[in-house]
Amino acid sequence: MKKSDYLSKKSKPIIEIVGSVIIENSKGEILLVKSPKWSNRWVFPGGHIEVGEKIEDGLVREAFEETGLNIKSKGIVAFGELINPKDFFRTGHFIYFWIKAKTKNPKIKLDGKELTALKWLRPQKVLKTDLAPSFLSPYKKYLKCKNK
Repeated sequence: MKKSDYLSKKSKPIIEIVGSVIIENSKGEILLVKSPKWSNRWVFPGGHIEVGEKIEDGLVREAFEETGLNIKSKGIVAFGELINPKDFFRTGHFIYFWIKAKTKNPKIKLDGKELTALKWLRPQKVLKTDLAPSFLSPYKKYLKCKNK
């Protein structure tokens, strides 16, 4: 593939940069959302980082677009890669970053398409939900950081 092909608007990215946000409210609860894209399982808000966008800025933007929440990032807590995750609705090669964030106002506006339900849970109870398998390892990394 020529460099000009890679940069053309018609070409598709080979690797997608994505992420999720672990949002904590003032009670210390974590936001979970249900997503049809992830086999209708519980996940964390997130999405794609746009070209020219810093990782944390992109994830703050994605969280706002999906939930209407104003959040403040508290840093990256996990990163890794997923290749053709079985629980996602399509194939793909993803490099992911997870940030933790806080919100003071937990009033959420879900669009009903990308995210269909929500709940706030204590951090350890998240592991007892029907969490999408691709989210389990990064969430455990977050818990390790939280417990230090």
